[in-house]
Amino acid sequence: MALAASPTPAADRELTITRTFNAPRALLFRMWTQPEHVARWWGCVDCQSIEVRMDARPNGAFSAEMVLTDGAVHLIYGVFTDVREPEHLALTWTWKRDDGTKGSDTVVTIDLADRDDKTEMTLHQAVFDDVDECSDHLEGWTASLDRLDDRLATD
Repeated sequence: MALAASPTPAADRELTITRTFNAPRALLFRMWTQPEHVARWWGCVDCQSIEVRMDARPNGAFSAEMVLTDGAVHLIYGVFTDVREPEHLALTWTWKRDDGTKGSDTVVTIDLADRDDKTEMTLHQAVFDDVDECSDHLEGWTASLDRLDDRLATD
């Protein structure tokens, strides 16, 4: 008798990151919704360049083409499903690797809350196809958010 593989629980395939930034909420919202800003901080550690297009309004599309240091190209695209300035964004997230294979289709939400003169950001992304993709996105978002923090400190 063959044993069926049991699926990984959804909770293990969800990502939540909470960080506090030394910036006002309105500025952080712009950093997430204006492509000229996003292109300056978004991308994994191996991202050499990125081209971003976005229309941050409900049903507005976004895409990002990341070129990695090894020459691989990753295309991320989706649609904004909810935009409430300056506190909330929700968007679909689909990515395609340069070999034509597709990653998980997920939903990303960003919530921004005032914390004195700072902003607490909570990013949630779910549900990944597997735990490895969730882990890879944790690594990518961590690198991106570190760069965002650096940009906010120098701009």
